Amino acid sequence: MIRKIISVFFYVLGGFFVYMVCLLAFSNIQADGVHKFVIIGVFSVPALFFLFLGAATYRFQKWKSSIGIALLSGVSINLLVIVMFISLQLSSEFNEMYPNNQMDTFNDYISGFAVMMVLAALGLFLLLNNQSKVDEAHIGLD
Repeated sequence: MIRKIISVFFYVLGGFFVYMVCLLAFSNIQADGVHKFVIIGVFSVPALFFLFLGAATYRFQKWKSSIGIALLSGVSINLLVIVMFISLQLSSEFNEMYPNNQMDTFNDYISGFAVMMVLAALGLFLLLNNQSKVDEAHIGLD
C-alpha cells in the first residue's frame, strides 16, 4: 500500500514537470530558438526521472498506463492554463488594467501546440498499447 502511494506521488511530480515542459514550449524567448529547447530539455530530465521512479517504485506493473495517464494529465492541465491565458489576452478589461500586456511572453503557439501534441500522442499510445495487452490477457482466459 505504501509503495503504491509513493509511486503515485512520483507520477504526480512527473506530470507536473510534463506540464512545465508544455508551458515552457509556449514561451517566446527572445534569444535564438535553440536556447528555448535547451531549457525545455532541462525540464524534461526531471519529468523522465520522476516517471521512471514512479514505475520503478511499483515494480514496473502497469507502467505503460500509469505513464500514459501522467503524460495526458500534464498536457490536459497545460491546455486549461493556455486557454486561460488566451482568454485573458482577448479580454478588453485585462488589456485596460495591464496596458503593456505582461502575458505577451506566452505567444509561441506553434511550438507549444506541437510539443503538446507529441506528448499527448505518446501518452495515448502508451495507454492504448497497455489496453490491448489487457484485452489479449482477458481473451486468453475465456
